Amino acid sequence: MVSQTRPQAVRQSLHLLISPSYTYSKVTVVPQTPNSAPLSIKPDTARSPPSLQLPDSVMFSVLCQYDFDAQESGMLSFSKGEILDVIKRDDTGWWAAMPKEGTVVGWIPQAFVRPLSNDMAEKLRNLGEEFRIPEFEAEELYNSSLATSYNSKDVPNTVDEKTLPSTSQSSSSSSRPRRHLHPPPSPSSPMPLPPAGVSRSVSLDKPTPPTPPPETDNRTRAGSLSNRHIRRRPVIVDDNPTLRQLSTLIETNDLKKIDEIASPDIAGSFDAIFKSTRHEDKLQRKASQTIKQTKKNHAPTISLCKPRYLKPLYADQIDEDDKGNIRFASIPALIERLTIETGKTNLTSSTFTNVFLATFRTFMTADQLFELLIDRFNLKPPKSLTDSEYKGWSTHLREPVRRRILEIFYLWLVTYHLLEEEPHIAQSLSSFLSNLGGVHAEMATRLAKDVERLQSLALPVASSSAATPQKARKSRAHKNDLLKLDPVDIAEQLALWEYSLYIKITPQECLSYAKTRTGPTVIHLQNFCATHDKLGGWVKKSILKHDILSKRADTVEFWIRVAEKCRSLNNFASMSAIIIALSSMVIKNLHLTWSHVHRKSQLDQLLRHNEPTGGFAGYRNLAQNAEGPCVPFIGMYLTDIVHAQDQHKQNDGRICFFQRARWYEIITNMLKFQTRMYRIVASESTTLFIEAHLCDVKDENWFWTRSQELQHCEMANADIRKGLEAAGF
Repeated sequence: MVSQTRPQAVRQSLHLLISPSYTYSKVTVVPQTPNSAPLSIKPDTARSPPSLQLPDSVMFSVLCQYDFDAQESGMLSFSKGEILDVIKRDDTGWWAAMPKEGTVVGWIPQAFVRPLSNDMAEKLRNLGEEFRIPEFEAEELYNSSLATSYNSKDVPNTVDEKTLPSTSQSSSSSSRPRRHLHPPPSPSSPMPLPPAGVSRSVSLDKPTPPTPPPETDNRTRAGSLSNRHIRRRPVIVDDNPTLRQLSTLIETNDLKKIDEIASPDIAGSFDAIFKSTRHEDKLQRKASQTIKQTKKNHAPTISLCKPRYLKPLYADQIDEDDKGNIRFASIPALIERLTIETGKTNLTSSTFTNVFLATFRTFMTADQLFELLIDRFNLKPPKSLTDSEYKGWSTHLREPVRRRILEIFYLWLVTYHLLEEEPHIAQSLSSFLSNLGGVHAEMATRLAKDVERLQSLALPVASSSAATPQKARKSRAHKNDLLKLDPVDIAEQLALWEYSLYIKITPQECLSYAKTRTGPTVIHLQNFCATHDKLGGWVKKSILKHDILSKRADTVEFWIRVAEKCRSLNNFASMSAIIIALSSMVIKNLHLTWSHVHRKSQLDQLLRHNEPTGGFAGYRNLAQNAEGPCVPFIGMYLTDIVHAQDQHKQNDGRICFFQRARWYEIITNMLKFQTRMYRIVASESTTLFIEAHLCDVKDENWFWTRSQELQHCEMANADIRKGLEAAGF
């Protein structure tokens, strides 16, 4: 199929013809109708190049509408949305095909694929496989709408079913040569049919193509003239419909009609073209709305095809948006969705599982979840089932649910801290697994061994110096004087200090932060955030404690160098604390001190990342592009958690799952660097120096009072300096 834009539709209606040379083959363009094959170019059979029918040439491309598993060695398996190149067609309905860059040729069933034109094939190859079929169907529906908008005498309604884009594709295949590939013998298996109950989305609720408004009999002369202003086709030797019409008019001696065909009227044609263009836009909008409605109804239609005993029991208790994201749901409905496979949506099965296991503690306890999963594992069959129905229920529902529950237990144990958060449940899980037999015995045994292994292991907190082959930096003898230390050494040890606090933060603490800011439930998060304030206080104190102007300026220079090194180490937490302290009013008002600072431009560059516009877009960009170890600034993430708590509320007792999905996304971005350790060797003397000064916190009133004293001193010194300069010194 060829996607047809409005300018192309206008050009088709004008039928501009340039007569080819005598030596060239005649080419006829066959317009596409809604149910016909894609647009094809049929050459004169007398001049058709014989090489186009050889098996080593690509005849055309096809779009796979369904999944197909090969049953014989000569067949080719493919997945839904894949594009293949056909090199041979067999009368039995089997086509020999291969991937675009592949070397294996196999037979595919014709009923499972749709032919593509060259333009459409290239367009769809640039899309992901999951987007190809919707895009193809949208183009097909749009072109169907356009076809119905033209008069039947301008666009033929019938096209030869054997017309396929072989010539069109072969012209492009010549530019990408292949080795001589010969397909295997044609399969002996009968032609398979597409899977029962699975069809293309458009066929589930086939829309009616929009049609133009009916013309009334009492049209005015001006309206009829406007409709005739579309440029008519000239008389050409290949235009059989026009020749037949002209012959009839000659017999009836209708000179007016003959003149209209021979001399097309162009006056006022642009106005008619613009009206036609607006009409096409209207048709396209209607087609898009129809496609959206069809996609929205796609999942329920498939669900209705299931037998009653396989349908979800709580589907009416889940509220989803038009993208398939769960907004609100009851707890039984969430448990049911967690333990069965459903159609893919924006929240895929794996993502939904991760969101649920990471956030379930916000609406139920771990003991409740364990009991619900055990009850679901012991699922009872519906009443009044026949023997065949019971077998189908057991095969297609109960056994997949049980396998899924064992997978949930494994994820809960290994990924979501079952032993750390709820160690008592591990004992109940071991007892449950020991009683399982049958088809699930092997999986239960492996899971029980994992429980024993994790229970026997001591899980120490990861240390930043565990994998640090770097050579230890030799610390300077500082004698408690900050300016005698190396700024790089301070920055590196600050990174280790901050990282040791950062890796202790748990996802559950982040979820608890939405409701409480202090207390034992957020202790590690509270300690990490407190370090930010303590480091800022240390920076301000180290500057304000000096009475000598040069000492204050040197200390400002020192901290700017530390902040620059923190930036290169991706320690954005310490960098933020330092530059906020340096830009605070108690330091910023020391104008004479800043006049002696030579690295103020470097500080200004760092402060650009600290701008709060766009939800601290600067820090978000730094964290997103950070490579290697990193300690992020988490202030904006905590703000996002609180905002999600205030923005999304529970509805009529159901769980706001969209709120949990948002929390999961925020916390994942916030804690994703916990597994990336610094390759820095800890310096005991520097670490003790940092710890001592972080613990010595001054009151905010002291900072303000001390800053006022130094400002008065600087103003007095400035007056003295001006007097000396005026005296000529």
